[in-house]
Amino acid sequence: MEVKIENMVFGWHEELPEMFIELLNTLVLTKNEQDVRGVMEVFARKELFNALFAFGYGAHHLWVTQKKASDPDQCLENRLLIVEF
Repeated sequence: MEVKIENMVFGWHEELPEMFIELLNTLVLTKNEQDVRGVMEVFARKELFNALFAFGYGAHHLWVTQKKASDPDQCLENRLLIVEF
């Protein structure tokens, strides 16, 4: 498992940095793909998380990106972090 932060966080919402750190701290404790998916199921149930971030899966990784402050239906161009499993 490897967690990589790929870009800086834009703190346009006062709770965004705290939510990101909570996610990051939780992900670094995962041991395998099943753990990562379990963590993301928990975060996906949080309304605030869904308002601030989007995520998805590739064949062997999880990606997370930040949503735009101006249009929460769109995401910033670059990934925020990737977890390779």
